[in-house]
Amino acid sequence: MTEKCYVFNVGSFNCAALADGGSVIGADGILKRFTQASEADCRQAYADVGLSLDEAYSALNILLVKIGGDTILIDAGEAGKPRGGDLPASLRLAGADPAVVTRVIITHTHGDHVQGLLTADGQPTYPNAAYIISRTELAFWQQRIEERAPDQRPIVTMMQARGLRLIDMDEEIIPGVTAVPIPGHTSGQIAVMFESGGQKLIHLADMLHTPMQFAHPEWSPTFDADTSQSVPTRRRLLERAADENALVMFYHLPFPGLGRVRRAGGAFVWEPLAASV
Repeated sequence: MTEKCYVFNVGSFNCAALADGGSVIGADGILKRFTQASEADCRQAYADVGLSLDEAYSALNILLVKIGGDTILIDAGEAGKPRGGDLPASLRLAGADPAVVTRVIITHTHGDHVQGLLTADGQPTYPNAAYIISRTELAFWQQRIEERAPDQRPIVTMMQARGLRLIDMDEEIIPGVTAVPIPGHTSGQIAVMFESGGQKLIHLADMLHTPMQFAHPEWSPTFDADTSQSVPTRRRLLERAADENALVMFYHLPFPGLGRVRRAGGAFVWEPLAASV
């Protein structure tokens, strides 16, 4: 088990980064995903940030935020299908359990973000939650379900039965919580911005996947649906994060996936928070 919990605040919002797990994908995994870059370039990019390409790791980082009487979960992990599965234990480390979650915001609908919404016996993992997703992303998901992911149809059915709110990609969700459009990885992917007491956190989900993309925002993984969108989106949001000195969270960077972005010439540098868990 790799359950972990990193507690922090954004103004009056009580937050926790929670580990659902992850896996070492190594050099083979990176090179299969980033086909536009050579092995030598990838090795150098990892070395430049003090990491080993052979030990490249893809985490599954979940955000929990308590705002007044609301307890909000951002994405739901993979539930061990085949990765992850540590989120329930990480929730307990945060002093929470699935029944206290009132809203689940889905940044996008790849399996590693939504398969944790149902238990192994097909019941809602978060029995008291309502669900929020961009209407563009739901349409993207429903098309993918029809074409190649019919096993995910019960998730949509459950959300519709329990309460599904469709939002625009730039809509306020509740006061202090706003969707930010970050299309490209999927057509309807959103970031989620939290603002309280003059502090700001932007959860950028799968806008990038590895630390080497800060220095090379033009590199995109093969599973970005539209690189003509994902590359300019990545640059624009990294610029914004750097210029606003915002705290940023990413789903797949090493736990807790939190840090700040700095400009470095025409690219960027990642300054991760060191988590004590």
